[in-house]
Amino acid sequence: MENKNFTTPSGKIVVFKELTGGDFLDANASNTDADVTKQELSRRLINAAVVSVDGVTTDIPNALRALPLPDYVAVSAEVAKLIKGDFSEAKTSA
Repeated sequence: MENKNFTTPSGKIVVFKELTGGDFLDANASNTDADVTKQELSRRLINAAVVSVDGVTTDIPNALRALPLPDYVAVSAEVAKLIKGDFSEAKTSA
């Protein structure tokens, strides 16, 4: 599977990996009988899809939290495209 680069509105480079069925199943897994909320599932899938944020490859959740809101929203929209199986439509830039 190929990684894709995405440039956020503020110019940061976010690298995504193509999500697998296993990634989705892992993100949707719950330790209780309750279903995972949509918000939690979205957060988990973003964390699973993002390989790096502006070159940072460690502590991705905090790197994402540090993004300006317009950047985070743009990253979320790109992950939504991955989930819909439309990886080719996700914006790419070198």
